[in-house]
Amino acid sequence: MQRKIKEFEKAKELIELMSSASNLEEYEDYWKEFLHNLDRGFNKLKDLYKNNKRAKRVIDSINSARNSDPLIAYLMQARNSDEHSMRQITDKAGGYTKITGGLGGGKIIRGILEGGKAPDNLVIEGNFDIEFKNDSLHIISVINYGKKFDPPKVCAGRDISTETPHIIAAIGLDFYLEKISQIEIAIGAS
Repeated sequence: MQRKIKEFEKAKELIELMSSASNLEEYEDYWKEFLHNLDRGFNKLKDLYKNNKRAKRVIDSINSARNSDPLIAYLMQARNSDEHSMRQITDKAGGYTKITGGLGGGKIIRGILEGGKAPDNLVIEGNFDIEFKNDSLHIISVINYGKKFDPPKVCAGRDISTETPHIIAAIGLDFYLEKISQIEIAIGAS
């Protein structure tokens, strides 16, 4: 059935593109496109099975989750907020380079250290720990029709410990794909 709903396949591709994006603007564009494809995919799923009584229970459970499950509702509201307003749906977290000297210290011989960018031509001697983190995006609270939706901490009863868009996207897509499997089982039991 997934092949009948190409938007879910496109959503999966967009998660992969987010994971390998070369800059934050590209990453954010893929995130927004993911949100739109996920919503379109659900609308097509509803339309595809609108006259199937066995599939209706699963579709109803998705509709319920879109109102009550923190992550599924968040994904829908982030898409709506992006579509219907000028508000931001992500925020940039600055990167850093952290150098800690170990026992006996050390010496930086040459190189360039610039926050948010990988050290360039870094040559060191001695005992150092170097921690580097790229600039990144994280999801933020979104507002749709005056109602605020905070970044989710739970999906389908399971804790979520991230605000990283591509990981949130993967969890959300898995929810929908699991529901598609439930529909296939329900209609296959004819």
